[in-house]
Amino acid sequence: MDARFRTEEGRLKLRVTGIIIHNNKILLETYEDGVYCFPGGTINLNETSEEAIIRELKEEIDKDFVIDSLVSICEEFYKSNKDEKTHCINFYYKMNFKDENDINSIDLDRLEDDHDYMIQHHYKWIDLKDLKSVNLVPKKIRDEIIKDNINIHHIIKDV
Repeated sequence: MDARFRTEEGRLKLRVTGIIIHNNKILLETYEDGVYCFPGGTINLNETSEEAIIRELKEEIDKDFVIDSLVSICEEFYKSNKDEKTHCINFYYKMNFKDENDINSIDLDRLEDDHDYMIQHHYKWIDLKDLKSVNLVPKKIRDEIIKDNINIHHIIKDV
């Protein structure tokens, strides 16, 4: 069960996000509206954020990863696509492929079966030097990556 809680005032959810960088390129998910984001998902109840990021990347990318480091904890406040106030606490991890050979066999247009709900993912490797021109959310994390300042942060930010 996902760690999401609803009240009359909105919802709270706990998420994990993977930052995957290889050969000065970063793996991002793309959307039709031109927005980019990192792969990841919701933490399950009774699951650590470390367990969750490894599980989520396996589900979404179908490859095994290992954690390099926790790089940020970001509190994000926004309205969902259903116009619902959302407070999201997101753990950002820098990740590495468990097997370096997996880098060349990623399905960049992968269909994920998420508990009988089919999700079409579209991934793209973006050159780090081009990251500033990408509409990556949240922008604060993008800016930290551009500055090569990926150190532990606790960010409280409206996205």
